[in-house]
Amino acid sequence: MKKISSILLSSTLVALMLLACEHPEPDPIVDSNEYAYIQAKSPKRGVSFSWQMNEDFDLLGPAVSWSYNWANTPAASQENKYKQYGIQFVPMCWNNNYSPDNISAYYAAHADKQNYLLGYNEPNLTDQANMTPQQAAAKWNDVVDVAKKNNARLISPALNWGTLPGYSNGVQWLQEFFTLVNPNDVHGIAVHIYMNAAKSMIGDLQRYKVFGKPLWLTEFCAWDGTSSSAAQCQFMAQSINYLEQDDDLERYAWFIPRWNQATESAPFMQLITKAKPYELTERGILFVNMSTFDKNAVYPCGKRIPAEHYRACSIDDSYASPVVSICTDVNGILQIDGLALNQWMDYKINILSGVKDFQIRYTATRDSEITIYKVDENGNETALQTIALPSTASKTAWTTLTESFTPEAGEQVLRLKCTKGLPRINWFKLK
Repeated sequence: MKKISSILLSSTLVALMLLACEHPEPDPIVDSNEYAYIQAKSPKRGVSFSWQMNEDFDLLGPAVSWSYNWANTPAASQENKYKQYGIQFVPMCWNNNYSPDNISAYYAAHADKQNYLLGYNEPNLTDQANMTPQQAAAKWNDVVDVAKKNNARLISPALNWGTLPGYSNGVQWLQEFFTLVNPNDVHGIAVHIYMNAAKSMIGDLQRYKVFGKPLWLTEFCAWDGTSSSAAQCQFMAQSINYLEQDDDLERYAWFIPRWNQATESAPFMQLITKAKPYELTERGILFVNMSTFDKNAVYPCGKRIPAEHYRACSIDDSYASPVVSICTDVNGILQIDGLALNQWMDYKINILSGVKDFQIRYTATRDSEITIYKVDENGNETALQTIALPSTASKTAWTTLTESFTPEAGEQVLRLKCTKGLPRINWFKLK
């Protein structure tokens, strides 16, 4: 009788175990008010700047991957700060007056990274390097030799719309230059652009794709006619959304973190203040905290996913993309400041089997909605659910909305697309 009971007990345990396997317990999700700021720095993002003090590094270092100062070497006193924040300094041969020995010595002391060398600075401007293509080509092989000696990838002279007679068009200058030198010695094309609209800047940058080489936008901001910090911020956000997603754009550098004029004066491009305690300006906060489009970032359930830290976003034919601005909510750094119809952002999330709700922090001046899509590796969308976002009547009347949401478990890319209205979003979470 005992033997039969043991067999029955064992059979019952096996059945229960099989049932548990068929219906596993949901993964535990710890609901938290913590923001999941997990994106790594963008390898593209840099500044054109002669760093002036340690505080400059502390403010910008968390977001900056590279910089240059129009010189052959950085200040020796700043060596530890470059190392602390993992910022790569890139030497420049501003004109023919440079030191091959100093450049080589710098490379020898920093052999752990791929070296780059920037060529002449704005040769088609009479108040800069001031060279015709023929004059630049005459000494270019010396620059090539410095690059080859140090296994450095050489970047072309940096062109802008210029003042040199006959060569105002930078593309024309480079085309003539490349008939006089070996184009194969040049890894990338450097460009400077100061147009005051992202659409214009992007259009001008794309002209340089004719050379079929990686692009380096080594100076840019909205300079011409920019009369407010808000306009500069909008330019910055729209530009970075494009630059981070253009595979032909290898690096970009903002001009300039600090300048020789009042911080809050036109064209409002400065990123850090001039007086103690040194702080980030509105533009600086945006520059440091904008999405890095980190494809390796996988967000957890239960924590707030900052809406501004998408891995990809929409860009339409006029180069308009989701607007990002300083957050007006009680918490948060940045926000999506108006997601227009059919604009979207993508996020990769490790979805646990216990997910039951989608929660979003938003504001809207009219009834709005977003649709959540699952996006496959080819970019194909599968609609999962539409979330109605009733009007909050004011741009700053933030509210938190929770809707039932039970997606398939596993790592997935979810797309939030505006399908009605114009919502502003601080964060969302799966819980």
